[in-house]
Parts: sequence; structure tokens; C-alpha cells
Amino acid sequence: MKRPLVVLAGVPLLLWGLFVMPDVAAAARTAWDWRRALILLTGTLALWWMSTGTLLAARPPLLERRLGGLDRLYRLHKHIGIGAGVIVFTHWMLEWLPKKLAKAGFITRPARGPRPPGGDESLWVELAKDIGEWAGYILLALVVIALVRRIPYRYFRWLHKLFPLVFVAGVYHGLMLMPDSYWQGPLGWLTALVALPGVIAAGLALAGRIGRRRRTEARITAIHRYPDAVTEVVCRPSGPWPGHRAGQHALVDFGHPGEGAHPFTLAGAWNPADGTLRFAIKALGDYTRLLPGRLAVGQAVTIEGPYGGFTFSGAAGPQLWIAGGIGITPFVGRLQALAAQGGASTPVALVYCTDAEVPGGYADALPALCAAAGVTLHRHLSSRDGRLGDAAIRDRVSPGGSVWFCGPAAWGEHLARALTADGRVRPADFHRELFDFR
Repeated sequence: MKRPLVVLAGVPLLLWGLFVMPDVAAAARTAWDWRRALILLTGTLALWWMSTGTLLAARPPLLERRLGGLDRLYRLHKHIGIGAGVIVFTHWMLEWLPKKLAKAGFITRPARGPRPPGGDESLWVELAKDIGEWAGYILLALVVIALVRRIPYRYFRWLHKLFPLVFVAGVYHGLMLMPDSYWQGPLGWLTALVALPGVIAAGLALAGRIGRRRRTEARITAIHRYPDAVTEVVCRPSGPWPGHRAGQHALVDFGHPGEGAHPFTLAGAWNPADGTLRFAIKALGDYTRLLPGRLAVGQAVTIEGPYGGFTFSGAAGPQLWIAGGIGITPFVGRLQALAAQGGASTPVALVYCTDAEVPGGYADALPALCAAAGVTLHRHLSSRDGRLGDAAIRDRVSPGGSVWFCGPAAWGEHLARALTADGRVRPADFHRELFDFR
């Protein structure tokens, strides 16, 4: 995850250092000259980061596969968005703060030379300055809103739709104000080239075309409510479904105004003969708590996907699966797939952790599923057994094996560090679902 960020920062910085900085160093006489150079540099960096973030938001299949799934693509999109916000804030402060300090008398600003006469070109430049200023304010507000979890998702989603317009405004601002010296070297042309796919992605977003080719209409055929606050929704696509692998998820729009599509794991292996899709939804937030009462058999839904790289592929040796709560859903699909093919060909152990056992709950069928799939089940109830320590998990990891985790994000982060720190598990062999799109 760090490598794309390093490349995204390193390439424009390297080009700036090679083709712009020598001229700046030779011509700069005061700190104000360096300030102007840094304003232009941060503006260029912001364009690179914003364009890449906008492109990722379009969910291009090639990048999704290269990054290991939509969850990882969105995580990178989030980090790039935060980075772009920091760069834009720095760009704004370099522009705004020295002027205010000079006006207040804290620093001295060099005397300006005569300004060239205005014309049509200067009008477009002034417009670019004004547009860029307001686009910067809106971008910073969007970043803050994205990070404040108390703001409901539906408001975040609608406000986030402003970003394509903000980005297009930022492109106009950046390219119009880019000096001739940038265009005389590769930095200017490469910046324009990097901005182009972002502009195309912004156009697709504004036209509502992102993900359209991967959508299919469906209807709810059954709803099963379990006493452990899990609701299983069974849907039958009315159009073609490309099939999915166990562990993948889809974006599901149940048709509720303002909510849009939410990501849910496909809780079952794909069976073309049956032709249904299952989603196990746990009441964990405002939307999912209200959802069971807003669903009905026969209701139309829109399903987009499948997405995700948590598919148990490439795991040849022993596997340890760790599931927390509703994180059991991708493993249910894999258990069904293994049972259909006659059982696991390598040793597989499943550690399933919940607070307490609820009779008649969603996971009641786990023992029979594990037996049919040839998977060893270890059930851990924290209310009865206490906290599951790292040592207990480490002891179940087989040499040369892989670990597959789906559960609370904080626990996943901790386990990744604990199991890879001593070399027991290679970082590439620790797989987890990053199911946090905001």
C-alpha cells in the first residue's frame, strides 16, 4: 500500500528537482521567490494525487485486480484523498499565510514591479485563481467530512458526489496557472497526461456510469432473520450474473433514497443451477439496524459486482482461517465450495470467535458445513473463554501455511503485526478483508 504513495510523490518531485529546481535556485533572490516555487510544486503534486484518487473512484477492473480487490483499491483511494487534502492545505497556506503576516507587519514583502496590462488572457487566469480557491475550500471540507465518522454515510455519500466537479475545477486552476518553464520540460506535459484519466473518470462519475456494466437487477426471493441480529437476504438476478468466487462481495442498492449501494459479502458459493445470491447482514450501524424492517420479498434490488480478492486463491499449504462475528460470511461460501468438491485438499482450521452462543443463530450450521468440507472448527466464545490471545492463534499456524482473517479491523491490524513480526507468517501469506470503504 505504501509503494503507490511513494511513487505518486516521488515521480513529480524527481521531475521538479531535475527540470525546475535548478532554474529556481539560480534565479531566486528572496524567500518569496522560493515561496512561489513551492506554491507551484504543491499545486502540481495536488493535481497528481487528486487525479489518481478520482481514477481509483471509478473502480477500473484492471487496477482492482492489480491492487488485490476493491477493498484495497478503496483503501488506497482513502489514503490518497487524505494526502491530497494535506497537500492542498499546504498549497493554500503557502499562498495565504505569508500575505497575512506581511499585511500585519510581521514580515516584509518585497516591492512588486509593474504589472503587465490586463487582457483576455488575464481574465481567464483570474478566473482560474478564483475557481481554484473555492475548489480548495470545498476539497478540505470534503476530506474532513469523510474522516468524521459521526456524520451518517448517506450525507457523506451525497457530499462526496461534489468531488468530480471540485477536481475538474482544480485541473483548470492548475493547468492555467502552470508557468511556461513547466511546459518547456516533461513536468508540465506529464502533469496534463496524469490529469486526463482523472478528468475522464470525473465525467463518468457525473454521468452516473461508474460500475454500470457490472450491475444486474434482481428481486428478493427470501428473507431469513436470525436471533443474533443477522438477516440473510436471498436474491435472484433477473439478468446475467457472471458468477463469483467464495469470499467476494457486491455493492447492493436496496432502493432506499439517499443510501445508494452498500458493500455486502456474498455469503455462499455460486451455484448456476440454483441461480440465487445470498447476503448475510449484521445489524452493526444505523442503516443495517433499520434494514430488516425495510425489506420485503419481491422487492427490486440492484447488485453490482462481484468484487474482491479475498478468494483463497494461491494458498497451497495449510490454512488457518480466523473469523470474528459476521466476518464468518466469506468462509461460509468457501466451506460450501469445498464441500461441493469433496473436501479440502490441504489441512484447514477455522477459528470462529463470537461474544456468546445464540441458539438458532446464523452460525448454527457451521459444524455440519465444516464436517462436509473437511475443515477443523475451533469455536471461541469470549463470554465463556475470555479473550483469545495471540499465543493461542500462533500455535495453530502451521509452518509454511497461510492465514485468512475477516473480522473487526483493529483486531486484524493487531494480528497482522503479531503473526508476521516473528516470521511465523510471511506478510504475503496473511490475508484479510479490508471491509471499511469510508
